[in-house]
Amino acid sequence: MKKIELHLHLDGSIRPSTISELLQINIEEAKNLMIVSNNNSTLKEYLEKFDIPLKVLQTKENLTRVAKELVEDLLKDNVIYAEIRFAPNKHTKNNLSLDEVITAVLTGLKSNLLKTNLILCMMREDSFEDNLKVINIAKKYLNKGVVAIDLAGNEALYPINNYEKLFAIAKQEHIPYTIHAGEADGPTSIKNAIKMHPKRIGHGIRAIEDLDTINLIKNENITLEICPKSNLDTNIFSKLEDMPIKKLYDLGLNITINTDNRTVSNINLTETYKILKNTFKFNDKDFLKMNTTAILNSFLSENEKKELLNKLLE
Repeated sequence: MKKIELHLHLDGSIRPSTISELLQINIEEAKNLMIVSNNNSTLKEYLEKFDIPLKVLQTKENLTRVAKELVEDLLKDNVIYAEIRFAPNKHTKNNLSLDEVITAVLTGLKSNLLKTNLILCMMREDSFEDNLKVINIAKKYLNKGVVAIDLAGNEALYPINNYEKLFAIAKQEHIPYTIHAGEADGPTSIKNAIKMHPKRIGHGIRAIEDLDTINLIKNENITLEICPKSNLDTNIFSKLEDMPIKKLYDLGLNITINTDNRTVSNINLTETYKILKNTFKFNDKDFLKMNTTAILNSFLSENEKKELLNKLLE
């Protein structure tokens, strides 16, 4: 089945074999450092899995390589369009400029077989000045491989209201955005994120806890970027059956299915679909609807959306 992926972190989707080679460690050690354990109980352990990838992703060569390999992995998963996100400020420790970081990743993503775009992440723990740099570099590359910005990081520790001025600037510059919310924090974080007028919410799974939030998402026509496996891995739900994916879908919300971090969560979209099919009895028609929703609410132009819809239905 052809698939769309809208919520996918570059640094959480590196091949363990690449890390093994670059750091000259054995493959099992690389996997232990990069893939979350089945009995993981905290967001902290999950986030620690990004330490090694970020250590490696400080050169143009490595950024280009992992982007290229991710394209290959997405093609094997029969993905026909992906919006890949990462925080460019995290890749400047060895004095790469933001321009060098962005162009290195775009070079790796270049492919005649798969359409991709970048979403650049501001981080909640970063300063206003650093996050403003992300907005400025996004503006420079907007519609030249970059299509939007995001706000990621620990939502429970850093309330969304702190970033109101940044989103006002992004809006003024006509830069689209999505916001991580309703994952580590509850429905209030979603309501507060919606005050910033995003097109989409990253995760948003905890909307189910509050009817007003569900109605707000509906009324504002917000799309949710649901990431089932990573929500299990961060212990938001103890088992898949407890996840309200089917409930949110049946309530008529705009639902898209994503992996979040292919390596950290040790998952791809094909496996995700199989799990959802077995657990919630979703069928191919449901997945087609979700992929159509993903295209219609992607950060593509209207013409590109039409082309992609035709490709999905071929």
